[in-house]
Amino acid sequence: MSAAPDARAIKADLARSYDSTAARRDERGEPQWRDEYRIGLAATMRDEEKTRLLEIGAGSGHSAAFFAAEGFDVSAIDLSPLNIDRCVAKGLDARVADFADLPFLDDSFDAVWSMSCLMHAPDAELEKAIAEMDRVLISGGIAVVGLWGGDGSTGMVEDDVHDPPRYFAWRTDDQVETAFAEAFDIERFEIIPEAEDSSVDEHYQLVTMRKP
Repeated sequence: MSAAPDARAIKADLARSYDSTAARRDERGEPQWRDEYRIGLAATMRDEEKTRLLEIGAGSGHSAAFFAAEGFDVSAIDLSPLNIDRCVAKGLDARVADFADLPFLDDSFDAVWSMSCLMHAPDAELEKAIAEMDRVLISGGIAVVGLWGGDGSTGMVEDDVHDPPRYFAWRTDDQVETAFAEAFDIERFEIIPEAEDSSVDEHYQLVTMRKP
């Protein structure tokens, strides 16, 4: 029986890895397909008079800045200090924090947005992250989460352009739905074919859900 992944070491490496690419990723921005979903979440929040949004894994803050410009009260977290510096430079309320130990009170947010973050979490950490999302969301709150999925394998990316290489858990669609259904009502599960770098072995999963 193999030992469980060392979550602390994985997160330390992720922080250094994303520090190493913070400038390049900030300049690159985010994939265009996300616009539709950001606009959709903003419209739903306005319709439901929701105002407070948390972005988990905010990177350099492009999505958080979009939601802030739409008039929402936005908080952003990321493991990378250099990404957080870039968020703060955009005028965002942002801090270095762990997705499995959110520094917020219960029921602090009406919505959560998290793209390309939680696929870096080993199983035990994903459970904690989902529990933390559940804790900080109000009843009826919305969560929109995107992950790179695959065949259920785990490990480092071969020839990763990031240094150090990143840990991934390429969960199957069933694994992702089962994990989130423990805490949330899943409203929509989609595969995004337009996602960057999509391949036969790796695809982008987008989950829209509600806290009961």
